[in-house]
Amino acid sequence: MSLINILVYVLIGSSFLFLLMIAGYKLYTRNAQQSGRADVNKTYADYIGSNKSKRVKAYNQFLQDSYFAYIKVPFLKAYILRIRKRLQSIHSYDEFTMRRETMKIVFYTLAIVTSFVIVLLFMNKGLTSIFMLLLTAVVIHGTLIDTFVNRVENRLLNQLNLVLTDVRNEYQQHGMIDIALHDAAEASTHEASLHAQKVYEILSASDPEKELEIYYQSAPNRFLKTFAGISFLVKEFGDKVIEKGSLYLNNLEKLSNEINLEILKRTKLNYFLKGLTIISIVPILFTTPIELWAKNNFPSMEEFYNSKLGFFLKITIFAVILISYVLLKKLQDEQEGTYQAKVKKVLWEQKLLTIPFIEWVVDRFIPNRRTSEYYRINTLLKDANAGIPLDWHYLHRILLAVALFIIMMSSFFSTHYLTVQNILELPTQSSSMFGKLSDKELKVAQETTALDTQILNQVKEVNNEQASDQIGTLVRNNPEIASNSKLYFSTVERIQQKLDDINSEYFKWYEFLIALTVAVMGYYFPSWILLFQKKLRAIDMQNEVEQFHTIIAMLCEIDRMSVDIMVEWMERFSSIFKAPLHKCVLNYEAGAELALNQVKIDAPFLPFSQLIDKLIHSVEKVPIIQAFDNLESERTNNFEKRKHAYEVMIQTKAEWGRLIGFAPMSAVIFLYLVFPFIYMSYMDMGTYYQQMNTLN
Repeated sequence: MSLINILVYVLIGSSFLFLLMIAGYKLYTRNAQQSGRADVNKTYADYIGSNKSKRVKAYNQFLQDSYFAYIKVPFLKAYILRIRKRLQSIHSYDEFTMRRETMKIVFYTLAIVTSFVIVLLFMNKGLTSIFMLLLTAVVIHGTLIDTFVNRVENRLLNQLNLVLTDVRNEYQQHGMIDIALHDAAEASTHEASLHAQKVYEILSASDPEKELEIYYQSAPNRFLKTFAGISFLVKEFGDKVIEKGSLYLNNLEKLSNEINLEILKRTKLNYFLKGLTIISIVPILFTTPIELWAKNNFPSMEEFYNSKLGFFLKITIFAVILISYVLLKKLQDEQEGTYQAKVKKVLWEQKLLTIPFIEWVVDRFIPNRRTSEYYRINTLLKDANAGIPLDWHYLHRILLAVALFIIMMSSFFSTHYLTVQNILELPTQSSSMFGKLSDKELKVAQETTALDTQILNQVKEVNNEQASDQIGTLVRNNPEIASNSKLYFSTVERIQQKLDDINSEYFKWYEFLIALTVAVMGYYFPSWILLFQKKLRAIDMQNEVEQFHTIIAMLCEIDRMSVDIMVEWMERFSSIFKAPLHKCVLNYEAGAELALNQVKIDAPFLPFSQLIDKLIHSVEKVPIIQAFDNLESERTNNFEKRKHAYEVMIQTKAEWGRLIGFAPMSAVIFLYLVFPFIYMSYMDMGTYYQQMNTLN
């Protein structure tokens, strides 16, 4: 298909989609006018765009109307709500701004992916190619959403720094935290000020502790959690002057330094890993063009790409691309410090587990609760921030193993069928034919294939002992071949060889063993991913310990502070260590040291254990303020260590990212281009030497 035709089809498709969207928009506008909702939307559009041009007002109004219109479409509703959920997890937009930002991402992603799919569908006709293209479109779509959402998250971090500066200035003027938060939120125009307003509302609420816990569960990042926590402590217990001045302002400064470090880390990671996900996926688009180019310029390559080996190489390349994409997504994950306790929702896993047979099968795989294996897997899920219960994890493992087993078995059966069809349908080249066939040679080869296929269809039900005689009898029915003894014997030999090849295409025991091995690897693959993710998540635990240091630095300055109150505050602000700390709070009255020692057993993370040791010493032996007398120097030292650790992590991620990102491209070039040339050259060379020996 020519490029002009492709562009024409793209233009027609785009025009149709545009007209469909306009029709939907007009229909919604008419219904809105009849219901009176249009006046409300217009009022808000004028409000948010009072200082903006008419074009911006119209654009914002269009996004609001589009949200109401497309949220009623079943497929688009689920898609819009999914993106909205992603935005809600990182930002506290008001309702109208949330709709606007959601629809921006919806339109951008759908427009890019739809154009991509339409163009490439016209360029690729094969079923396998179309499947791979659609999968690539899904991957690109996910990458686009991540890009847009990460951009919002990075913008929030940069604006949060400005908000902290405003709060600092207002607090220095008024000396009251609630007034400082209110004035800073009112003076600022960027989106991060919404969080300052939320913290102000928490401090002004009738039950601020309850509101703080609710906000703490939904706060987008650890910095806002810390900001809300120290602001609440100042409101509850008051500020205190230390050597460096105000304790609250000192902690705000350290928090600002942490934010700057996070921004620097994200900037560097984005620089090193930017575009690697696309680079890892793009090679899948070149498999079909490479195959077509090789077939057109080197006719013998068609035999390779149509063979079982060619099919399995394509599957191998597909697997390399998929694994590379998953690993790169884990490397690029920037959600450190966002650990959330697992929450069971009515998702597909939960629905499947309501089926008695599936629940019974999964239960057979889950280790006994009293075994070390159960404890190890359960701890791994928490450390890796999987956010799923143990039975869901084993359900994922079983389903992946079954899916891979079915895929491998289907692949083996498909290759056997493909090989038989190639024997029966592909033009039969004689040993004297080399290179690209002429039209005359191609016609002769096709006639030869037709004759062979006709005879093979007649003898396929005959047993092997009688097949040779039956083939000879059927070949004699052709007078042209029967009159030439040399041609007769070569024809019988060729057809017999084809029959032997067809009879050898059956499912073999080692193919079942291979499928079973791949299924076992698939069963353990989710656990390997969790181990990989655990290493990336180790920094979460260190971040939470630093958050504890910030809270303790303020609590230990308060008169008559006790260890049990400090543990309660730590439990309130924790995420990763919430379970062991909650257990400690419940068991504290039965024995303080015993409960704290149990925390060290339940959460064996060295910096956290050292913190618990100081709390144990503070129970009866030394005052709290003396136990944490070196806390400030530890925080400074840990900050410098973390800066160095970030540098090492960035370099490590960059090296692994480049290695993983370019692995699919290397696989396509070597496995789908270089190796086929070497393999077919070797096979053609063998055929050439056989011809030379025959001539001699």
